[in-house]
Amino acid sequence: MHQNAPRRLATLYARYIDDRDFDRLSEIMTDDIQMAAPEFDCKGLKAFKEVLQQLDQYSATMHLVGNQFGEWKDGGYEGETYCIANHIYEKDGVGRKWEVGIRYQDTIIDVDGNPLFSRRYLNVLWDSDVPLRS
Repeated sequence: MHQNAPRRLATLYARYIDDRDFDRLSEIMTDDIQMAAPEFDCKGLKAFKEVLQQLDQYSATMHLVGNQFGEWKDGGYEGETYCIANHIYEKDGVGRKWEVGIRYQDTIIDVDGNPLFSRRYLNVLWDSDVPLRS
């Protein structure tokens, strides 16, 4: 069916987030996407885009997509995507990096022949906040 879709969607998600190209999320997510994390729980792409405005506080982000596990059943996909998300910012004149280890719990469905995320839960495993070297 859509064997490579989970990798493609996760990689595009990381790119769109890091590029702050939130309008393109409609290419990879359903309009009624369910997005949740320890800090938020929202339903709908419009609500999720509003949550993403908090990224404005970072001068850059880099989401590195890693391992993926899951399977297609009955026209849908349930799986997991590993990610290390880096957030660069400045505090008191010092550059800093907030790094988060994430295991996304993903649901992908087929919408008119296009695989789209219908749910993503950000399971945060750890985080660290360190100064950057000069």
